[in-house]
Amino acid sequence: MKEEKLNALISLLDDSDPNVYMNISKELSKLPASNIPYLEDIWLESDNPLFQERLEAIIDEIHHNSIIKELINWKNSPKQNLIDGAILINRSISYHLSTNNVKTTINKIVDEIKPEIKELESYLDKIKILNHFLYFIHNYMVLSPQEETNWGGNISTVLAQKKGNYIITSIIYAGIAQALKLPVFGIQLPNSILLSCERSIDPASKRNYFYINPIDTGAVLSTMQLEHVIKFKKLNNLPQYYKPCTNLDLIKLLIQNQIFCYGRQSNYKYVEILKKLLNVLLLKKN
Repeated sequence: MKEEKLNALISLLDDSDPNVYMNISKELSKLPASNIPYLEDIWLESDNPLFQERLEAIIDEIHHNSIIKELINWKNSPKQNLIDGAILINRSISYHLSTNNVKTTINKIVDEIKPEIKELESYLDKIKILNHFLYFIHNYMVLSPQEETNWGGNISTVLAQKKGNYIITSIIYAGIAQALKLPVFGIQLPNSILLSCERSIDPASKRNYFYINPIDTGAVLSTMQLEHVIKFKKLNNLPQYYKPCTNLDLIKLLIQNQIFCYGRQSNYKYVEILKKLLNVLLLKKN
């Protein structure tokens, strides 16, 4: 859209005719996210409350439309990078999140671990090194259920605080592992997450897994130990509890948990934003 037309539309935002506002809002909401800084500058220069309220609503709509498009692209991408998925969910709430800061933090940990595992021959030994760096050098911790926060699932804040809920901690762990070419994926248990990793590096071998508890500094579990966990939780011993889920499944769990957390705080604006994102991921085709 040309600047002259854009400014003409913006100048009519405080028009008293609701139909005029609705038509202008519909047109401006189609703008790409690259226009948001310009619109924010106009918002700051205005002293008209009605104009600011309406422009803010349009900026929100542009931002959310952009996030939905990016989430659809992420969903349809072959790798469905976990860290990128978590960043998108965080950005849906935090407009000005610095993606570079998140990726720099993750890449720093990956780069520190990579040379330490290069010569190791088993995935189990590599996981032990990952655990050492994540929990004992970088000192990441998991929030207890009693610690209620509104940021426990936001990857940017969790990386800064080095503490997060069990879902985002699992996503960060698996994201780092996958960046290191380790076959680590989620295992969905009701109200908890474990991670799985193949035992053998040999691709010709039959798939056999060990399990990782990211809540307990990456403690490793055998299949038998996982079976004991399932019995302790009084769950039916289903085959799905032993098989990896997809990265898409983990990001859906993250959104569902965020909806619950913001709902508990009566932050219904964020709840509605997150529900729209969840619907995007639940659809079979976009």
